[in-house]
Amino acid sequence: MMPAIHIPPSAKEVAKETTVEMRKAFHSFYSQVSCTDLSAIQTPDCAPLKECNANNMEGAVTLDWRADPFVSMSDLTLVVYDGSGGIPYHVHTLLLVYGGRKSGFIAEQIKNQQNRTRSSSSNSKKNAYNMHRQNSSTSNGSNNKDAEFKVDIYVPPLAARHMPTFLDYLYGSSLNLTTGTAPSLRYLSNRFDCRDLHKEVTSRFIPQDLELSTAPQYCTMADELKDFELRDKSIRIIAERFEKINVNLLKWMHPRMMRSILQCDRLECGSESLSEKVAQYLRLRDEKSKANNVEEGVNSNSASAKEENEQIAPLNDEDFYWMTHCQHMPKISPQEALFYFSYGTRFPQVWNEIGSGSLKSRCLAACSYSTAMDELTSHLEYSDRNPLELYEKLDLKMKVQLLESSLVGARRLMVEKEKQFRHRDQSDRDVQLSDDIMYENNNESLASTQGNTVKVVVLGSGISPANGVYLSKVNDHASSAFANGAPSSQNRATHIIAYEKEAVWNQQRVTFVLYPVTCGQYYSQYKLGVREHNDSQTKVLYNSPTVVGASSNCIIPEQAWEVEDGSVEGLHPPPQFVGRMEQPIGSTTWNKNLKHSLP
Repeated sequence: MMPAIHIPPSAKEVAKETTVEMRKAFHSFYSQVSCTDLSAIQTPDCAPLKECNANNMEGAVTLDWRADPFVSMSDLTLVVYDGSGGIPYHVHTLLLVYGGRKSGFIAEQIKNQQNRTRSSSSNSKKNAYNMHRQNSSTSNGSNNKDAEFKVDIYVPPLAARHMPTFLDYLYGSSLNLTTGTAPSLRYLSNRFDCRDLHKEVTSRFIPQDLELSTAPQYCTMADELKDFELRDKSIRIIAERFEKINVNLLKWMHPRMMRSILQCDRLECGSESLSEKVAQYLRLRDEKSKANNVEEGVNSNSASAKEENEQIAPLNDEDFYWMTHCQHMPKISPQEALFYFSYGTRFPQVWNEIGSGSLKSRCLAACSYSTAMDELTSHLEYSDRNPLELYEKLDLKMKVQLLESSLVGARRLMVEKEKQFRHRDQSDRDVQLSDDIMYENNNESLASTQGNTVKVVVLGSGISPANGVYLSKVNDHASSAFANGAPSSQNRATHIIAYEKEAVWNQQRVTFVLYPVTCGQYYSQYKLGVREHNDSQTKVLYNSPTVVGASSNCIIPEQAWEVEDGSVEGLHPPPQFVGRMEQPIGSTTWNKNLKHSLP
């Protein structure tokens, strides 16, 4: 066993004095040299310092904030507080102030401190970030007793966890950005005034990475960091495509953020689809909470279980009220009506509201639709094969309300069915009468001595009586009674050819009219309208595409017709085919000599 080597106390003192003198000389050097002088000898990028090795630079020394502060001659202690305590980082002002990836905030603090040192001002005002000399009375002390300066800074816990990555970047390491690190590095780069890093994260990475699948994660982290610009941008992306989002991505989202998404003016999602997604979000929260409670019960000392439990934010009455507000959710999906009817009882202030817009009224209205009633009746008839736990957990009063609503809904469905049958029978009678009138008029046209009668066939219209054969009517005043696009007085001087078909529509005798109108100086258009039997006004139903030519001799477009007023029920679809028919004079087989082939 080798004997212990005893170093004389005088040698220790000499080594200590030499180290102190070297430090004083070093600080005296960089305090007298300006930033411009140092920039001339400092490389813009610190990455080569990290890549130095014995092959290309023998004896080179690489600065590292992780190294022992005494060995690396750290002269700045950066203490980061996140609310649970402070973590000291022993860094070097040479890189943080004068490096190519310098921090503008640290540089400003060092500059102010040096100015105060030169002026020997003992009563200098404390700055907002609590920077002071290491050995001053305001210093809390650190492991690096030889550090010249100390800076205390307070950041959110999420940003504090990524502080090592941030310092590695300042010391020259390559940057590997991900969705999980980008918001924190964006915050730190802004807080420490690192403009190159802020530009890399904000202008290059985030615009490419921020999409529907990553927006919920960005929204949650930006809210924790109080980065309102990034948070609001993420909310807009989610709201604009909320109908297509996977609800599993929202299960960690705070109810306050969920409210902001649903109240966003750019929300694009139908009411019933929105109610389904919110219901899935609520179920996922409950499932995760139950799983965490079970895990915490098995291992109450598990730190990870407690941490995950903290991530499930509680849902209060106000959150639930705005998430299910009738402004953006006026209708509840029948498939989720029973879920809301049961879940709403957890929030008495919301559930006890009255009125047609209350959540209870909307749930009862949705439960009266056929989908919800079929599920309930199936359970009541075969409870063993079709269990319905949500219904069984309801109290007796709520079950009565639900059954009453279902009874009212069943009555409404019966009335609607009767109306549909009556309307169908009425439409069939109108079509039959219209066909009889069309055949009679066509036979009269064939038997007449006029051989120049032109016929047009209309097929595929949403108004069944409007389909069939139209006969030409040549009259100088034929278009004088047309409303909505009547021909001009110049066109009336010519012979405008209109086509008419008498029919029965909505149990009334009407005349369907097909006529041309002028659209501008060089274009014309055909319109298909209806005129009551004793009325001279024509109501336009369908419009053809515009064609080149005068209205007196323009060709009838065969396809691409459009509905005049899309809000009127029963007009869709527009005519699928409109074509002119011709037959030889005196022919009695008009239907065998069509100009266009008919389906």
